[in-house]
Amino acid sequence: MSNSDSRTKYAYTTIMNAQENNAHQAPEVIGQDYPEAVVPHQQHLQQQHYQQYQQHQQYQQYQQYPSKPEDAQHPPPPGSGPYSAYSGSQLDPTSPRPQNATIGGPAQAPSDGGKKKKGAICGCSTLVFVLCVIIALLSAAVIGLAAGTGVEASRANTADERVAQLSSSLAAATATATGDAPSASSTSFARLDRNCSADPSAVTGTTYDAFSLFGNWSFTIQCNKDAKGGPLIALFAPDFDTCMDHCASYNQYIPNLFGSNDTNTTCGGISFIPLWTPKAEALKGSAPGNCYLKPTQTGDLDTPNIGTECHAAVLNT
Repeated sequence: MSNSDSRTKYAYTTIMNAQENNAHQAPEVIGQDYPEAVVPHQQHLQQQHYQQYQQHQQYQQYQQYPSKPEDAQHPPPPGSGPYSAYSGSQLDPTSPRPQNATIGGPAQAPSDGGKKKKGAICGCSTLVFVLCVIIALLSAAVIGLAAGTGVEASRANTADERVAQLSSSLAAATATATGDAPSASSTSFARLDRNCSADPSAVTGTTYDAFSLFGNWSFTIQCNKDAKGGPLIALFAPDFDTCMDHCASYNQYIPNLFGSNDTNTTCGGISFIPLWTPKAEALKGSAPGNCYLKPTQTGDLDTPNIGTECHAAVLNT
């Protein structure tokens, strides 16, 4: 036997004797995890097993706090890991380990704060967004209706004002026309008969020159008289002067149509009744006009007997 083997055997024998002595002299039982004095190759095997045990404990702690939700919901099937003499599974020292897990600490759940909520529009839920749109549409409709009502009311007020103005103008025009036309009971027609009805003596014998475009015709006025003969034509004239103009016009144009030898082609005088100037009054008296053209006059004129004023004018020859 060599010297090295002798020394090894001697050391082993010494250690075993020391352990036996300690076992008899110790006051209490020493735990199994207390380190033993072993030979170098046994000590190396114990250290290797202890490291594997520590790695297994760390792996179990990591398994209690999964870093991903899917790891917690779907644990690895039994038997998928390597076998270990300590817990039925083995974690090889060279096996890869997750670097983001903290041993012994709780695992952090993934945050979904950055994810956009489903069914959201402009940061609001779909129901809130739809209600906002409906309220906006109703508000716009109410504003449009109010504006349209205001415009129509303004137009109606303007139309009412125009109707009132037209009514006032019509009333004024009617009053003016009524004032110009004499009433049936009036005995004063100064504006129509050259004041013959009011002052016949002052007007009788005066002359009137007809409108120059009808020719050089003049007439002598006879108040409260009626020209002789039947009428050549009955007309409406606004006043005594216009009635004499009608007679002059007749003399200007009729002879050219029928010849100058016909006695009915010459208007020799007129009879004017101021009461019948308004057609309503003429209708009441069954009169076809207020101006009557008469043939040539000879001798004295007749005195009227019609129940109202009648004035005559004779053509000067």
